[in-house]
Amino acid sequence: MSGYVITSPNGRVRLAVELNDGMLHYSAQKDGVSIVAPSPLGLRLRQCDLTQGLTLLHEHYASIDESYQIPAFKKKTCINHANTLSLMLEKHEETLTVEARAYDDGIAVRLIAGGEGEGTLLSESTGFAVPESAAQVFGMKYLFSYEDQYHPIPRCDLAQNNLAFPVLVDCGSGMWALYAEAAVFGDYGGSTLRSESQRPELLTVRRAPDQLEPITAHFPIATPWRVALCGSLGDIVESNTLENLNPPSIVKDPSFIEPGVAAWSWMTENDSPKDPERCRAYIDYAAAMGFRYCLIDGGWPGNVDIPEMVAYAREKNVKIWIWEHSEKLRTPEIAEEQLKLWASWGVVGVKIDFFESDRAERAQQYDYLARIAAKHRLMLNFHGAMKPAGEIRTWPHVLTREGVLGAEYLQNFSCFLPMGPDAAHNCTLPFTRNAMGPMDYTPVCYKTYQTGTTDAHQTALMVVFTSYVQHIGEGAEVVLAHPARPFLSRVPAAWDETRLLEGYPASFVTMARRKGGEWYVGGICARRPRNAQLRLDFLDEGAKYTATLYADDLSDLRPFDAAEGALPAADAETVAKLEAMSCRSTLHNHDAHAMKVTSFTVEKGDTLTVPMAVGGGFVLVLEK
Repeated sequence: MSGYVITSPNGRVRLAVELNDGMLHYSAQKDGVSIVAPSPLGLRLRQCDLTQGLTLLHEHYASIDESYQIPAFKKKTCINHANTLSLMLEKHEETLTVEARAYDDGIAVRLIAGGEGEGTLLSESTGFAVPESAAQVFGMKYLFSYEDQYHPIPRCDLAQNNLAFPVLVDCGSGMWALYAEAAVFGDYGGSTLRSESQRPELLTVRRAPDQLEPITAHFPIATPWRVALCGSLGDIVESNTLENLNPPSIVKDPSFIEPGVAAWSWMTENDSPKDPERCRAYIDYAAAMGFRYCLIDGGWPGNVDIPEMVAYAREKNVKIWIWEHSEKLRTPEIAEEQLKLWASWGVVGVKIDFFESDRAERAQQYDYLARIAAKHRLMLNFHGAMKPAGEIRTWPHVLTREGVLGAEYLQNFSCFLPMGPDAAHNCTLPFTRNAMGPMDYTPVCYKTYQTGTTDAHQTALMVVFTSYVQHIGEGAEVVLAHPARPFLSRVPAAWDETRLLEGYPASFVTMARRKGGEWYVGGICARRPRNAQLRLDFLDEGAKYTATLYADDLSDLRPFDAAEGALPAADAETVAKLEAMSCRSTLHNHDAHAMKVTSFTVEKGDTLTVPMAVGGGFVLVLEK
C-alpha cells in the first residue's frame, strides 16, 4: 500500500490518497475528526476500467496562493490558498490522473482520464463515506428542480433515495462537513449520490437520472470536483472554496454586472406580466422603493411592449429584466438571435426558466447561454435549474439560480408540500443549498400568503439568504405600507463581508453581513421562541453606531415567570388568559404581522438580547 498526504496551509485539514492493490481510496480529517471516511476513487470507461489494476507513474506536490474578486458576491475578496497533489496512474497504456487539494476549510478531488479523440464514460465510483462519528445527516431526495426540503436522515436509511448535492453531515466534536460538487459544466453534467443497503453510509457519485446514455466527451475527460467543506457551520457558510475550484471569469469587462433588488409582480398576481398597466405600476413601485430592477415575468409576449416598458422605466431610473422559457433557446444560434434582440431593446437581464435537468446536454445549454449573454452584456437568472456549484466565479453575470424550494410554493403548487417552505426549512438552507451559491428563493411574504412565520422573519431573509438579484415576493401595495419599508429600500443584494454569528440547521440562524461601513444582521428561528444573543465584536473600535432594530412585537405577551411565585388559582378567567396567550405565542394569529421598530446607539463589544416568536426573526441595521 502507498499513501500520499497533503495538509491545508494552516495544517488542520489532512487529505490522504492511498493506492492499495491497484485500487484508489481517499480520506479526510480536520483537527483529527474524520470528515470523509476511506472512500473509493475511480472511473469506468468503455475502453478501460480505471477502478482497479492501477500503477503509479509519478506524483507531484505544489501549492496555490492567489486572490480574486467576484463583482456580486457574499464577500469582497476571495482567497484561493491550498496545497495540492497530482498522481498520474496507468493501466494498459490508459492514464488516470488524480488531482487533490487541501484548503483550510475543505478538501477536493477530481479524476482526469487521458487519451486521444473521444471517450465514453460509463460510471464513476468516487464516493463519500459518512464517518462513524456522524451524529446527523441532512439530505434532500433528488428532484430535477431541486424543489424539496432537507431533512435529517438516519445512517441506516441513506440508501432509500437518490440524494441531491449537497449533503450536510454533523461529524461530531463540533465538526461539520458539506459534501458537494464544483465546476459542473456541459462536458460532464451534474451528479447525484446513492448508496447500497449493504453499506448505506457510502454515498457514491451517480450520473443524473435522465442521463440515459453514458457520457461521451473528448479526452481528457475530467469529472467535476468532489468536495467536502469542513469546520464549523460558519466555515461552511463563509467559504469560497467551491468558487476557487472553478475557472476564472469569462467576462472581461464586468461593469454591466450590478447586484440589486427587483420588484416582481408575478408572485402575487400571476397574470400581471400580461397587463401593461400593472407592469407600469410595478415600475412605479420599484422607483418609489429605490429598487434597481423590475422583472416582467412569464406572459409578457402578449400585450406588453417591452421596449416601451424599458423606456418608461428608464425615466424612473429603473432597469428591466424579462422572462423566457428555456425550450425557446435550445440552440446557440437561436439564443444568439434572441439575446442580441433583447439587449437591443435595453433589457439588462433575462430570467430563463424550466431547465429541470442535470444531464450533460442541458448543462451545455447553461454553458452557451452564459457565453452569449456575456457577449451582449446581459445578466442571467437560471430558474427551474440545477443547483450552482461555484460557477459564479466563471460566470459572474449569472446573478442567481432557483434550484430551491422557495416562496413560490406558498401558492400551493404541490400536493406534497401544500404549506410551502416553513421556518425550519428557512433555517436549514443557509447551511445546505445557499452554501452552494446564490438562490432565487424570492423572500419577503407578509400578508398575501400564509407563511407560518412572522413578518420580522420574512424581512430577515433578505440578509440571511444570498441572491445577487433579490426578488421581493410580496405585492407592491403591501410593501409600500409596511413598517419594514425603510429597510427594504436600503438593503444591499451583495456584500463585502459575511459572518455566521450563530446557527443550527432547522432551528435558528443569525447572520451578519457588511456593505461598506454598514452592518446588517438578520436572525430567524423555527419551531420555538428564542432569544438571540448578539455580541457586537465585529464593529470598528472606537466608533458609535446607530442601530435600527426591526423585530417581532412581543409586547402584549406576558409568559408566566416561575420565579415570581406559585401559579395563580385556576379560575376560569385565568385559564382563558393562559390559553389565549399560548395560542398567540405558538400560532401567532395577528401577532405574526406585529413588528416593532426601535433605534438606539451601540459600540463594539456591546451585547444585545433580541427575543423572537415561534417562526420569528429580526433585522438589525448598524451605521456609523
